[in-house]
Amino acid sequence: MLKKFIIDLFGRKNIEFIRSRPFLTHGKYRPMIRDLEEFSEIINKNYGKDPALSLLLVRKFGHILDKGLHRLDVEKGHSRAIAGELEKNIKIAELEFRNDRTIKWAEDKLAKYNELQASGRIEPLEESQPDLKVNFDDLSALIKQRRSDRTFLTKSVDNETLSNLASTVNWAASSCNKQPIVLFATTNHETAKACLRCCKGGTGFSDYIPAFISFGADMRGYYLPDEAYLPAIDVALGAQSFLLAAETLGLSGCCLSWALKDQKEDEQLRKLLLIPDYVQIIFNVVIGYPSKRAVTPVRKDLSETLFIR
Repeated sequence: MLKKFIIDLFGRKNIEFIRSRPFLTHGKYRPMIRDLEEFSEIINKNYGKDPALSLLLVRKFGHILDKGLHRLDVEKGHSRAIAGELEKNIKIAELEFRNDRTIKWAEDKLAKYNELQASGRIEPLEESQPDLKVNFDDLSALIKQRRSDRTFLTKSVDNETLSNLASTVNWAASSCNKQPIVLFATTNHETAKACLRCCKGGTGFSDYIPAFISFGADMRGYYLPDEAYLPAIDVALGAQSFLLAAETLGLSGCCLSWALKDQKEDEQLRKLLLIPDYVQIIFNVVIGYPSKRAVTPVRKDLSETLFIR
């Protein structure tokens, strides 16, 4: 109650200003700070009200309970606050997403957690070992086959193919199971070219651009600024699955950095692909059927990569 009184008295922004210990910073950092503040404002304004935000938190808090339920030394008495947050966010999320599989999954975790609190004992959760059909050599060859090609055949990429590729991204690891990755795509040749013009370094491509995809993170599930780096990591992990799957279909994707974008480019790309303000654009990809493959670049030696102590 005291904390709420102080926030009401001085205002949340003033409190955050004092807590942040203001300092002078290089001008290059200001857009990043501005973006984080805007995303934080969206989260603070919608917490406890937005079912979509609560659905992200259901995945997060459900995952935290799930980790405990898998422990061999699982015992009652832990994570009561997490269970409370999960229950609260389930109620908010189900107002709009009652049939979402996440809700049922989280309810099962919460029920198992409550069973533990009541009985004091449960069998730790466990799944059988999968029988993998892919061997290391095949997977390694696929990884090494991937290229960033920039010259494409005049052949379209259909929506079904994009949907199949997109179905792989949420199976990658993500922080606290948030699954924040969202894709905004166009297979319209002219729109794809317009999107490409928003990207610095978007040169050397053939005239025909089959598809353009913006890889973004739904920022509503992050605790900012502490988790400021996690969106890029989460999205990159999902994108790697997408790009490797593309290789198996004869497609090639070329990633384009978004680090040097300016405000005008950001606004233009959002307008072209209808990207909402709560999504952080991490990077973009041009994808298509290559008319020729890029020459394999030299990779650094393993001795520069792995250090076993």
